[in-house]
Amino acid sequence: MKKQSTPTHKIKVAIIGSRGLPPRYGGFEVFAHYLAQHLADKNYLPVIYCVNTLKNLEYDKRIKRIFIKAPPLKSLEKLVLSNLATLNAVFLEKVKFIIYLGVSSGLTAWIPKLFGIPMILNPDGLEWKRKKWNFLGRSFLKLVEAISVKISDVIVADNTGIGKYIEETYHKKWIFIPYGCNDCLTDEKKWDELKEKYDIERNNYYLVVGRNVPENNHQTIINGFLKSSSKKKLVIVSDIEEPSSLKGERVVFTGPIFDNIKLNTLRKNAFAYIHGHSVGGTNPSLLESIACNNLIIAYDVPFNREVLEEYGLYFKTEDELKKIIENLELTQDTMLNERLKFYERIKAEKYNWQKVVEGYRKIIEEILKP
Repeated sequence: MKKQSTPTHKIKVAIIGSRGLPPRYGGFEVFAHYLAQHLADKNYLPVIYCVNTLKNLEYDKRIKRIFIKAPPLKSLEKLVLSNLATLNAVFLEKVKFIIYLGVSSGLTAWIPKLFGIPMILNPDGLEWKRKKWNFLGRSFLKLVEAISVKISDVIVADNTGIGKYIEETYHKKWIFIPYGCNDCLTDEKKWDELKEKYDIERNNYYLVVGRNVPENNHQTIINGFLKSSSKKKLVIVSDIEEPSSLKGERVVFTGPIFDNIKLNTLRKNAFAYIHGHSVGGTNPSLLESIACNNLIIAYDVPFNREVLEEYGLYFKTEDELKKIIENLELTQDTMLNERLKFYERIKAEKYNWQKVVEGYRKIIEEILKP
């Protein structure tokens, strides 16, 4: 493990479960960024555990980053990082508080409990439900989930569906603190580059953003789109290689895009955003599309309906998506004004980063107060 030197603050708070900072990977990294910044502003010393690949990237010096070499096997990465981070936080950093992002630290979470270190757990989504896991994998993940939930002092869910699952399964109380919504920053020069590179026009493509995992339903989306009579394009931002069978079709594969302004520029100019995520709580990409005022077609699960309410369009099958696309192109966005008002309200009142991180800080202060 390699440390980055930082000045000493009063209270060390470890944030464990992300891949580290600066944010380059996904939702937990963005959350860790906002929370760490807020805690540093309030004179805490946040301790963030990072994969080695981030060590050459500069970041806020008020935040201590500790780098851990990730295992070569991707499926073990979070498990190894989280449990090594727990040992480091307890025995070397001697932190006063731990915030766990996800349940991967279940094997070692009893150690901070033994030393009287309080813990907040955000269990994320239901990781064991992902199709990539076999029976043994799912059983193991359910075990570490059970340990993490039962041992933690406070459970925070960013979606009521996850909270209700925790309460019904483990009979444990939980607190609702949603995920935050970023501003939709765009760039016209980047739009010109994207337009030329991918041969796309404003309002003439559907957008999909997400990792290439079965739970994101990319194949259902592609098939449903190709079944439709739409003359628009489908742009997929993901780690998918373009299948040879789709060459010449209306489907564009960009590969991953880590430049958030470029990604927002793609969102802002899309005709609609198709959100295929079916597992987990509130997904950051869904909120980022709300921030960009996208019309959203979402996979029909309670997590997505909780966010979008009646202002989303919902599908589960290829044929349902086909019908939505064809009807939408005939009738256009009939709820545009109402939808935009709804988006503005939930961005200000619910998915507000300042309120989110203050919610976590207040829990820390309540537990640590003399």
